[in-house]
Amino acid sequence: MRQEGEGQLTPERLLEGLNPQQREAVAYTDGPLLVLAGAGSGKTRVLAHKVAYLVAAERALPQQILAVTFTNKAAKEMNSRISRLLGQDLKGMQVCTFHSYGLHFLYRNAKRLSRLGLSPSFVVFDRADCKNLVKRIVSEQNLDPERFEAGRVLESISHGKVNSDPKTMHPGDLEGQNLMLYEAYQKRLREQDAVDFDDLLLLPLHILSTDEEALESERARVRYCLVDEYQDVNRPQYLLLKRLVGPSGNIAVVGDPDQSIYQWRGADVSMILNFEHDFPKAKVVILSQNYRSTEMILGAANAVIRHNRNRKPKDLWTTRSGGESVRVLFAGDDEEEASFVASEIKKLRQRGYPYRETAVLYRVNALSRTYEKAFLERGIPYRVVRGVSFYERKEVKDILAYMRLALNPFDEASLYRIGNVPVRGLGSRG
Repeated sequence: MRQEGEGQLTPERLLEGLNPQQREAVAYTDGPLLVLAGAGSGKTRVLAHKVAYLVAAERALPQQILAVTFTNKAAKEMNSRISRLLGQDLKGMQVCTFHSYGLHFLYRNAKRLSRLGLSPSFVVFDRADCKNLVKRIVSEQNLDPERFEAGRVLESISHGKVNSDPKTMHPGDLEGQNLMLYEAYQKRLREQDAVDFDDLLLLPLHILSTDEEALESERARVRYCLVDEYQDVNRPQYLLLKRLVGPSGNIAVVGDPDQSIYQWRGADVSMILNFEHDFPKAKVVILSQNYRSTEMILGAANAVIRHNRNRKPKDLWTTRSGGESVRVLFAGDDEEEASFVASEIKKLRQRGYPYRETAVLYRVNALSRTYEKAFLERGIPYRVVRGVSFYERKEVKDILAYMRLALNPFDEASLYRIGNVPVRGLGSRG
């Protein structure tokens, strides 16, 4: 990695320290590229080096590169790595999430928002704002709040948006009361000069699908597009990328069909499986060397995933030979599973391992209750780690609601949030 004072960075130096497959992925800049990156194979390093390589090789200016990730944390890490490699803070480079890209696209195209019912100072509703809006609509329509639970209604609305026509924005697969709720929800959003997270993808896609001037302008801005975790893209994200890239084909995607676990929230693994069909001239590079796990762990993982028919074949390997055998428990239910884990923790404690050196990982927060019960029964001290992000803290959301309402007096969600903060004796009519 480049340190200050080491002189000019060259493309050749950026390839130093990479394995042959990583070098191949970084150095290829002549069209579509699919990098199948197994777990622990150094994909983040490849992405960062590839962006730096494009700049060092003068294939693109920093501001002409768009690198898209799925989380703000991943975007921040990639931006930091790229800056360290190039030895400078590249403020013009677009390293961001899909939603962040969509938001800034709408800001850049403020003059086109009026026909969509928005002003340049529109606000973005988070999930809590959207749920509260749905609850009010359900109440106003005299619908059963249990049958039309806000979370499920929002899922239905999101499904309709994700499957909508980019040109007409007519929601797909919605009918009857679901369609009525969708239309009421969209109407109320626009009345409050607001968009939701789905709109941050759908509105840019709509503009790029219906406005040739906007499309050409954006393609001139984005000369190279790089995408992380491509196995997790959904339909609007995929269509947005296709519109952006166009005939140039300057797109590099990194992903692994074997790690596709977000279908429940709209991810479509067929996008990565069909990449070579979408881009017939695509080059494929497989990163199969794992730097994270032992031979035993990889052997077990390869044996399991090999049974998946809907994948691109690859076997991970490592130079870290040996390792402890993988133990698998087939429990009858969640209580049996938690009881086994608690017993194993007690055995480790008896062998001299302190409790603080033991961690239990679970997929969803709802699973913690069974484990907590088992730990309490056996006298095992524990701490549940559930971080609340800064912007999710009540006092922060309250302050932001005041600021949003000051800027946008039509923001009903913010008014409902702070109408009684501090307490003013306001409440629902009884």
